[in-house]
Amino acid sequence: MRQATGSRYFIDASMIRGGGGFTHLVNVIPEMARMAPRDTFRVLCGDKRVAAAMPEMANLEIEYLGEMGLLDRLRFTYLEAAKRAAEWSADLYFSASEMTPLFAPCPVVAAFQNPNVFDLGASYRLPWKQHVRLRALNVIARISARLSKRVVFVSEDSASWMGKAVGLAEDKRVPIVHGIDVARWNQPKSEPSAGHQRPYILSVSSIYSYKNYVRLIKAYALMAANHPAVPDLVIVGDNQDDDYLARMKEARKATGKLADQIHIIGEVPYDEIQGWYKGASLFVFPSHLETFGIPMLEGMAAELPIVAADIPVFREVAGDAALYADPFHPPSLAAAMEAVLFKFDVAEMLVKRGRERIKKFTWDRTAQKTLNLFRSVVVEERVMAEKSARKMGRSRRVVAASSFQSHLH
Repeated sequence: MRQATGSRYFIDASMIRGGGGFTHLVNVIPEMARMAPRDTFRVLCGDKRVAAAMPEMANLEIEYLGEMGLLDRLRFTYLEAAKRAAEWSADLYFSASEMTPLFAPCPVVAAFQNPNVFDLGASYRLPWKQHVRLRALNVIARISARLSKRVVFVSEDSASWMGKAVGLAEDKRVPIVHGIDVARWNQPKSEPSAGHQRPYILSVSSIYSYKNYVRLIKAYALMAANHPAVPDLVIVGDNQDDDYLARMKEARKATGKLADQIHIIGEVPYDEIQGWYKGASLFVFPSHLETFGIPMLEGMAAELPIVAADIPVFREVAGDAALYADPFHPPSLAAAMEAVLFKFDVAEMLVKRGRERIKKFTWDRTAQKTLNLFRSVVVEERVMAEKSARKMGRSRRVVAASSFQSHLH
């Protein structure tokens, strides 16, 4: 139910740099603004791509804070954001990341999406600077969890294991899955294959060690040994880990002559990524640590057969619309890709299942659930404030009555 007067939602997107967090933000916030024309949404972002992707709307305010490093974002969150929210008379503070102010002037809702922050066991394998950074962010996430009225997770799986990792009560965990606009996704905005001339297998995601691209390259080499006419391998994604990117390049070089068929493209503008899906023969998502996996929805929307790592969240998202493989065993990945490419009817079956599966995931459903959450938290806060005011009023009346009786005696 819409409130009599519109609410004001202060959205801190200063930590969003790309990946699933970016895709979620630029799709959900405008949809929420469309659904709630009497409410006002103010988005503060530290990445100009977020600002550029937001449409002009009467009830959507965008402020670009300028390029910010981690220390700048910490400084903004803890020293400036709460003050800005208060000056703007915000009814709710939404952090699109695991970082919230210590003393917000209104109730806080946070979104926990970065699996790195909660998988500290894996962080020991990272360079020491990254390890220290992730441990610090883990502490910040624990503090944010205690300060937030609710925490949004993008899957049931991540709500379970990430919620447990920070000791978050189950009644504060809110799973709201990502979505995709299939009709808009399939509009002819980009040329198929994005200029790549040969058939290719596609994988799309930011480069981190847990994306598992080294094993994917090894799996591709194993498959190519049995099938000389195998399509190229194309990996698209922004680099977030220089050390792992170097390992990927070493793995590519180790394939010898096959290296010419392995392409590490790097970052592609969001409005061009559709073209890479259009030209692919197969989509592969080998990551062994995820909270959701938006690229799998994009692959299904592009009507591609999908091979995915056999992890719980991918089965939650894709169901029977993907062929699963052990992400830690390159021969398993190779066998799954080989089955899709060279076995009769496997690809067609997966595409057909994907068309049905993707109907479960829409941005308007994601936006409506998020908006309902925001409104319920605002109403809850107002009810609590009214109860507190009534209780304080009764206390004052009791004190006044006692004082009056004492005066009579």
